[in-house]
Amino acid sequence: MTARALNFILKTLAVAAACLGIWHYLTYTTLRHVEYAEPVRDKSENRVVKKMTTQIGADFKKFESGAKIQTFGAEWPCFRGVSRDNLAKYDGHLTRTWDEAGPKVLWRKPLGEGYSGAIVAGGRVYVLDYIEEDSSDALRCFELFSGEELWRRGYKNPIRRNHGKSRTIPAFSDGVVVSLGPAAHVMAVDAVSGDLLWTRDLVEAYGAEIPQWYAGQCPLIEDGRVILGVGGEKVLMTALDLRSGETVWEMPNEHGLKMSHSSVVSATLCGTKQYVYAGIGGICACDPQGKQLWICTKWKPAVWAPTPLVIGDGRLFLTAGYGAGSATLAVTKDGDAFTASIEQEWKPTQGPASEQQTPILIGDTMFVIQPKDAGARRAEFIAADVSALPAVKSESGKDARFGLGPYIYVDDAFWILDDEGVLSVYEYKDDRFERLATHKILPGADSWGPIAFAGGLMILRDSTSMVCLDLRNEVQQ
Repeated sequence: MTARALNFILKTLAVAAACLGIWHYLTYTTLRHVEYAEPVRDKSENRVVKKMTTQIGADFKKFESGAKIQTFGAEWPCFRGVSRDNLAKYDGHLTRTWDEAGPKVLWRKPLGEGYSGAIVAGGRVYVLDYIEEDSSDALRCFELFSGEELWRRGYKNPIRRNHGKSRTIPAFSDGVVVSLGPAAHVMAVDAVSGDLLWTRDLVEAYGAEIPQWYAGQCPLIEDGRVILGVGGEKVLMTALDLRSGETVWEMPNEHGLKMSHSSVVSATLCGTKQYVYAGIGGICACDPQGKQLWICTKWKPAVWAPTPLVIGDGRLFLTAGYGAGSATLAVTKDGDAFTASIEQEWKPTQGPASEQQTPILIGDTMFVIQPKDAGARRAEFIAADVSALPAVKSESGKDARFGLGPYIYVDDAFWILDDEGVLSVYEYKDDRFERLATHKILPGADSWGPIAFAGGLMILRDSTSMVCLDLRNEVQQ
C-alpha cells in the first residue's frame, strides 16, 4: 500500500470518527436534557399559544343504560360542598373499622389524566374529564350508585400534557351544571338531559390569560348567577345568568390582575355581602352588583391556588405555594369606604401554609396540610388557632405526611387522602390528632382531586381513576 493511499484512509477514518462523535453527542447528550412537565414553575407564561376557535359543547354522546336514578336527597353540588367549607353533614355514623379489604367500594372508573373532583346532585355524579383518544374536554354524567355513564357533553381541545390536564370542579344549581375547562371554556348544560344551554370562551370574550398548568378555577353559582374571576384585559370578575349566560354585571380590571387557580369566594365582611377574588397580582372584592369595594396588591404570589379563607369578621387567611407562605388580611369599613391591608405574613417554615388545597376552619381552629417547603413539618396535617397565627397548635407528626392530598371533615373526623391514594381517618381531641383507620383506596399517584361526600358516599380520585365508597355504617353491618 502506497503512503498516499494510507494517508487517504487515515483521513477518511478521522472524518468518520468526528461524524460519529457529533452523532453520539446529539443523540445521547443533547436529548438527555429534554425538560418534561413537572409540578413546578415551567415558564409556560413565556410560551406563545396558538389561538384556536373551539365549538364549546358541540359533541354529545348518550349511553344506553339500565341504571335507574335513585332518589337521593344528599348533595355535594360544588367545590368544597354545600357551604363551600369542606364540612360535610351526615345523620348517622360512618364505618371506620375496616378489614384488609378496606371500605366497601361501589364502583371504579378510569379517567383522563387530571385532578378534577366530582360533584353529586339528583342521584348523579358529574366530573369534567379529558378524553385522551378524542383530545376533548367532556362533562361526564354517571348514575350515583351503579357508576354507569349516562351521557357526556364535550368539545375538541387539543392540549399538551402539562402535569395533568383537567383540574376544575363543576357547579350545580337549579337543574343546571356549569363547568370551566382547562383552556377557560365555560359550558352550562341541563343536569338531567345534558342539553347545551350556553357557552363562554373567557380568552376570546375577555382577553383572559390561561394560567400555567391550565385553568384551575371552580365556578361559583349564587342567586341564579355564575360568578367567575376572569382576569381579562378590561374585566376582572363577571356574573352571568345561570339559565341564559347573559352578562349581569362586570367588574372593571383597573389594576390588571390576571386569572389564577383560585376560585371566587362569597363572603360577608364588615357586615357587607361581597365576592372576593385572589388573582395574580393581588386580591380584591366587589359587591353583588359588581362594584369594587376594595383591593390589596401588597401580597401577590406568582402562583395562587387555595381560595382565601374567612377567619373572622373582616379577616382573611391567604396562602399559596412555591415559597410564598401565608398572610392575614384585614378589611375595615369607614362609612361607605372599605380598606384592605396585610396584617402579617410568614414563610411556610414559620406557620400554617398550603400549596394547593384550601384549609378547613372549625370554630376558631384552622386545619391544613403543610406544603413541601415547610421544613420539618412538610406535608404534615396541622392545627392552628386563628387568633394566635402564625403559631402551630398541633401536628400529625413526622410519620403522617400527606403530600398535596385533599381532606374533608365529616362525622367528627378528618378524612385525608395522600398523594398515593391512601385514605386515613383522624380524630382531633384535646389538641391532638389520633389516627382511626387507613387503607390504600386508589392505585395511582397524585391523588389531588378534592373529595366529594353525600349521604355516606364518598368519591375520590387519583390522576387517572375515580372511586365511589359506601361508608354508611348500617350498610356494613
